[in-house]
Amino acid sequence: MLYTVPHYYKRFHCTASACPATCCAGWQIVIDKRSQKKYRTYRGKFGNRLRNSVNWKEGVLEQYDGRCAFLNEENLCDIYKEAGEGMLCATCRKYPRHIEEFENEREISLSMSCPEAARMILGEKEKVRFITASDKKEEEMEDFDALLYSALLDTRKVMIGLMQDRSENVFIRMAKVLALAHDVQSRIDAGRLFDAEEILKRAQRPAARQKLREKVMCCKRYAILSEWEVCQAQMAIMSEWEVLEEDWYTDRLRWKSLLYRTCPETYDELKSSFRSGGVIPPEEYEQMMIYYLFTYFCGAVYDGNALAKVKMAVMSTLLWEEIVFATWIEQGFCVSFEDRLRAAWRYCRELEHSDPNLLQTEYLMDLRLEAECRIMFGQLGGAAQQQEKGEPGNENGIH
Repeated sequence: MLYTVPHYYKRFHCTASACPATCCAGWQIVIDKRSQKKYRTYRGKFGNRLRNSVNWKEGVLEQYDGRCAFLNEENLCDIYKEAGEGMLCATCRKYPRHIEEFENEREISLSMSCPEAARMILGEKEKVRFITASDKKEEEMEDFDALLYSALLDTRKVMIGLMQDRSENVFIRMAKVLALAHDVQSRIDAGRLFDAEEILKRAQRPAARQKLREKVMCCKRYAILSEWEVCQAQMAIMSEWEVLEEDWYTDRLRWKSLLYRTCPETYDELKSSFRSGGVIPPEEYEQMMIYYLFTYFCGAVYDGNALAKVKMAVMSTLLWEEIVFATWIEQGFCVSFEDRLRAAWRYCRELEHSDPNLLQTEYLMDLRLEAECRIMFGQLGGAAQQQEKGEPGNENGIH
């Protein structure tokens, strides 16, 4: 069995009571069968509390006012305090670790819904590296498509390489990844996986950079919708989500009012100032995209929807940017790293901790409309133009 993690994975440490948004409140905590057995048989006074604080029918920990029954006033876990780490259920032991399972492989990431994990991911200045270890365990999965999985792995490796090309504008990098996903998806749909190898080689050729730049900028010139319209439509997707935290609903309405109550011209002028001013460093866009690519892309081995995974990565990165943009306007054209972190983990919580929200978003991204990809290309082309206005001397040689 192979195990793959990002290079910063082992640096994670829970901040416990110092966390700005404890994972022990607001979410239903499912108890695995092994832990249920421990809780039923634990002795003493605390054992009685354990048995009385579990919803045995649902297999979850009880909550009071949205807080886990064992979350004390100091925002610390009484199970951990009274009985030790070994008594924590699998959900509590693993979070914020996220595991994707494939035949003879496990990919483990940190969920950006955790504020401390978000800090590590967005705050990472180095290019992410992935570390692999192995053991002697083996398994076979029925109907697992090893050929498709191999193609997805190769494609993701190239995508991550494209996203980490820091000589290029970050929005052009995102467009390049989206274009590659589009081409690979067409081969998946046609049952021509062996053609993917040539597509990957072509995507890495030096000449592809200028060709794609010209294509993206043309998409901007002939854009079907303005970014003001596109971003409203993307933001509207969130209005259909199940709401996990009460503040999310009111904040989303406030962001919408801040951004779209103005005319498109004013929106474009502010967005241009926001991007050309470098409010969000390119490395943060890069880390956000790679987070989504590593976590979700290879899951296409189970549904064949590789393009949908990349479109969700691009849209999520742009929606996070939009929330930061709204915060920047609200705070008088000023936003901090902490503000950007908060926007990231709040968005990820609403998307990733609700199966209906995640499934609905993937479904919408899987419509595979050519016009939709063109619109997204145009959006990224406009973003690249706006960002480059603020690059002194354009040191990277991007014109």
